[in-house]
Amino acid sequence: MKTILTIIAISLCIHINAQEDRQFLDYYTGEYLDHIAFPMGGIGAGMICMEGNGSISHVSIHNKPDIFNEPYAYAAIMVKGLENGAKVLQSPVPLWKVFGQPGTGNGAGNRTYGLPRFETGRFLTRFPFAVLELEDRDIPLEVTVTGWSPFIPTDPDNSSLPLAIMEYKFKNPTNRELEAIYSWNSKNIMAGNGSRSIRKAVNGFSCAVNGSDDLSDAWFTASVDDPAAIVNLCWFRGGCWDANTIAWNNIVQGEMPANPEIEGDAPGASIYLPFKLGPGEEKTVKLMFSWYVPGSGLKYGTPPATPTPAFYGRPSRGTAPGQQAVSGFSGNFLINTYDPGGDIQTGTLTSPEFTVNKTYLKFLVGGGSDKENTCVNVIVDDEIIFTATGSNTENLQPATCNLQQYQGKKARIQIVDEATGGWGHILADQFILTGNKDESLLNPGSSAVLLNSFESGSYGDWTAVNPEVEDPGLVSNPQNPYYKPWYAGKFKSIDGISQYLLMNYDELRSNSELFSDAFYASTLPPEVIESVAANLTILKSPTVLRQTDGRMWAWEGCSDASGCCAGSCTHVWNYAQAVPHLFPALERSLRETEFTVSQDEKGHQVFRSGLPIQAVAHTFHAASDGQLGGIMKVYRDWRISGDNEWMKKLYPSVKQSMDYCIKTWDPKGKGVLEEPHHNTYDIEFWGPDGMCTSFYLGALTAIVEMGKELGYPYSEYENLLMKGKKFMEEELFDGEYFIQKIRWEGLEAPNPVEFSEGSWSANYSEEAKKLLEKEGPKYQYGTGCLSDGVLGMWMASVSGLPEIIASEKITSHLKSIHKYNLRNDLTDHANPQRPSFACGNDGGLLLCSWPKGGKLSLPFVYSDEVWTGIEYQVASHLMFKGEIEKGLDIVKEVRRRYDGKKRNPFNEYE
Repeated sequence: MKTILTIIAISLCIHINAQEDRQFLDYYTGEYLDHIAFPMGGIGAGMICMEGNGSISHVSIHNKPDIFNEPYAYAAIMVKGLENGAKVLQSPVPLWKVFGQPGTGNGAGNRTYGLPRFETGRFLTRFPFAVLELEDRDIPLEVTVTGWSPFIPTDPDNSSLPLAIMEYKFKNPTNRELEAIYSWNSKNIMAGNGSRSIRKAVNGFSCAVNGSDDLSDAWFTASVDDPAAIVNLCWFRGGCWDANTIAWNNIVQGEMPANPEIEGDAPGASIYLPFKLGPGEEKTVKLMFSWYVPGSGLKYGTPPATPTPAFYGRPSRGTAPGQQAVSGFSGNFLINTYDPGGDIQTGTLTSPEFTVNKTYLKFLVGGGSDKENTCVNVIVDDEIIFTATGSNTENLQPATCNLQQYQGKKARIQIVDEATGGWGHILADQFILTGNKDESLLNPGSSAVLLNSFESGSYGDWTAVNPEVEDPGLVSNPQNPYYKPWYAGKFKSIDGISQYLLMNYDELRSNSELFSDAFYASTLPPEVIESVAANLTILKSPTVLRQTDGRMWAWEGCSDASGCCAGSCTHVWNYAQAVPHLFPALERSLRETEFTVSQDEKGHQVFRSGLPIQAVAHTFHAASDGQLGGIMKVYRDWRISGDNEWMKKLYPSVKQSMDYCIKTWDPKGKGVLEEPHHNTYDIEFWGPDGMCTSFYLGALTAIVEMGKELGYPYSEYENLLMKGKKFMEEELFDGEYFIQKIRWEGLEAPNPVEFSEGSWSANYSEEAKKLLEKEGPKYQYGTGCLSDGVLGMWMASVSGLPEIIASEKITSHLKSIHKYNLRNDLTDHANPQRPSFACGNDGGLLLCSWPKGGKLSLPFVYSDEVWTGIEYQVASHLMFKGEIEKGLDIVKEVRRRYDGKKRNPFNEYE
């Protein structure tokens, strides 16, 4: 699923008549409720969905998707004195669930579908809030259910909490007092391998599963905010559906058993809250869910075959990506063996021999506290006479070695990092000889002798001994090889999360409301606001992970029970423009991963980063659109943050990346990508094309602008930029739109049969070889009108860069996409690829069309499909060019497909 968080920013409101009785941004009712599943949860923390009828489903809290996880759980109300006064606090179950789904032929005995519910409901979203209004002729209460979880832009931590809330509001509109019992009833939601249990929590209960490697110490808590709550920790034990039956009987009869917890697996648990409402009075019950699943068994990427050197390149400038803030060093450089790859790096750094002619050797030290493996040794006559370590902090502190008895002898200093686990690194700086025990290390006197401060930006004449490597880079930490979520580093238990929610409930809600109110006060068209809000829910889905050091990592999207396509894929996440504006620190962490951990010394980027975030083997092609897009995104993220030092620190790696791209794809310096270049369609384009060349020109523009800002040379890049502009405008523009000129002979690359090892393009059967001779390489687009055909220029615009290509030609291409690729009905469109994204009477924007002929026998993979990310970038680009109506045409077609009747409005897959 190509991520589709693009924020569209042009206004104009048009009446929509194709939505029948539902207008964009209005209530969902009737059939429009059927497929709603509204995500609640934190960034990288998992999700629970509130469905259109008020049930919960898609419970995905084990650090992976679990799309069909619909637990046996429900809230209920019982109004005393009424014949039909007990109802589940939901509207009717959609019929598609009851008939034809797995297990329904045997009666769906593990579902709550047979319990009485409210007659009608209507559902309204105001992200991050969803509101369900329920009505039933038997229940004399006005009932509203509000589901939400914190979403606070620029506050990633409070937006990453593993929790969800459902507020049940009851109002008495009658002229008499009503007495009722609210309840929440559930089997153990933490179902899975290992022993299970249900335990008491404050005003609620906790479900646990223990004994499994992946799910050990995994907890889920449900609680309310009222100390008057009565908790039943063990439903009736028996066979068949005894537990379900007695649980419902208790509700109907107004019984509130308070059974204690038991050893072993209880069938289920309930929270009861009795209350009375006088005429006009109201009460809100806050049902709070929190979970704690610190283990995942999840990892991705093949590490390099060799260890990583601790002393490769040059000293560090300070804090490395993913490291806690380093402090206490002198000047601009220090030894930091965490930089750039983390604790896995090993090696030693030894000073030249020096004569002991002062009483003291003083220096600064921090990092790990292992006296054998993360230390600074002072060596005299090949004997270690003094050892200093850090104290498992990133703050450097003074260390003093008394050399009184070694006067006149030869000594040397050895900085050691032989540890690869937690705190497996050493910090050191400012080595001086002095006769004054109290000598200041930050401002030494004139008689002190400075042995090394590393301020030259090099190790000088100190000798580094590293593991023998070909590609320096971080490998998996054998002591902690699996992903752990951010919250597991913040909280030690489920109790800590629950307590944090209780203590900060009002602030979390008010700050989330502040965003919601401001967002929905926009004058943007309702279809645009609805689209943006729907796609922001991706941040609450298992698509996004956030590891304990705070760095973001993401899948391309979600399969039913696992993430789909790993590694914060650079070309996929090019389309995402919400995160850098709402959570800029998280977005910058992606750049830091791309340009440090995932980039080797040649400038080659692995476009799928490892998990836990680590360097992986560089065994496949770089992604041209992903790597070049990253250069533009560095510029964009610098503009958003205003952090000059951040850009300055990354610039050497950005330049290295740019130079790699030129050498690999444009070795003849034509200003276009000519050599075969891998891209987001999982294949290689051969010869220059509008899409990837527009990325190239955008990246060249970005590095020129960065060079101007930093005072670095940029004329080489500017010359290529001018060549590329001329070539694209004159050679790739067919008078209406930009095309590809397929070229596979006369290049530095071998022929396509030999080149594409490991790629989908590599499978050249005898039939494919005949096509190669006739048409050229498989999977090109040639004379096609490609919806991504000027994507790099859109990236430039959203990054704050000028579009280098003539505006009228960009506009012409975009209008051609609207003219040729937008279909209001796909009934007669042949798509032999993946049809569920859009088919039949759906409308949508095709990835490519060939209005002037020339369609190849095997055009690029996915060419006949419809992807929402591409639809949104084309729509917003049209709006940038003043073609507002045409842009809105595309947006409306997307939202018609995801209207709740056929597809979930909050899951725009592809």
